[in-house]
This record gives sequence, structure tokens and C-alpha cells, in this order.
Amino acid sequence: MGQFLTTNLIKGLRTSPLHGLKHTILLFTLFAIVALTTGFSTGLFRFEVLDSDLVIILPFALFIFPALFEEVIFRGLLIPNNTRQAGIKKTLYYSMISSVVFVAWHPLNALTINPGAKAFFLDPWFLLITFVLGMVCSLGYIFSRSLWVPVIMHWLTVIIWVLLLGGRNLILQ
Repeated sequence: MGQFLTTNLIKGLRTSPLHGLKHTILLFTLFAIVALTTGFSTGLFRFEVLDSDLVIILPFALFIFPALFEEVIFRGLLIPNNTRQAGIKKTLYYSMISSVVFVAWHPLNALTINPGAKAFFLDPWFLLITFVLGMVCSLGYIFSRSLWVPVIMHWLTVIIWVLLLGGRNLILQ
């Protein structure tokens, strides 16, 4: 286990997010198109600027949880850092496994520790967007080998959702 953490998680945290920047930008752009189209067409998203005194600390808090914490678990621990060399089948396999577990975590989170998130975390459209985010974060990690790539993508997604699109966070409940 110690060897796995060193060769996988620690290596992913030490790798620059600039590695594989083209793939990252393309993946995140595709995700944004899918998420925004789905979110606005289903009524899940609405343009609403958050009016709260916590706006100042939210970016920092949301960086730690969910972005960093969840990406360490769902990408750093579930996807081997050398997956890309194993070929397309392994890339898709690990991306799917990681994304499905990532999606399953959200309803579990809402039903246990974050009941204020039920309206979103149990919504099938939200779960679809979450799955696409999981796939994008997984592929971003696999192509870049940097855990910072999915952390940044996840963080930006949550920041935009909470601050501009009517999303809520445990801090605000």
C-alpha cells in the first residue's frame, strides 16, 4: 500500500498541472458545454449570484472539500497513475469505475452527512452532470498524470455552481 501511495497519489500531487494542458482545456470545455446545456435546459441551474458573507471564504473551503479531498480519493486512489500506457481499454475501465463511484458518493453524502444537498444530489440530471465531470476529471488525470488537473476542474465547477448557478454547499446550510 505504501508503494502504491508513493507511485500513484504522491506522484500525482507532484506532477505539474501544465502537463497535458491541451487535453485538459478540451475536456473541461466539453464538460462545460454538456453541464451548462443540461443544467439550464432542465432547470437545475439558474443564474443567481450568491449573496452571502461567506463568499470570501468559500473558494478556499471548496478547494479543500470537495475538490482536493474527493479527487484524492476518486482519482488519486482509484486510478493508477500509469493507466495511459495500459491502453484505451484500461483508460476507459478506470475512468468508468472512478466516475461511477464518484456519482454514488453524492447521494450517499446527501443521505448521511449533507441532507441540505438532497434536492441536488438525488436529482438524476445532477447525477448525469456529476458522471460527466467524473469522466472528465478521470481522463484529465490519466492524460496529465497530475492530480492537480482534476482538482482544479472540480474546484472551478463547484465554485461556478455555488457562486453563480444556484448551487448550495454544506457551509451554507
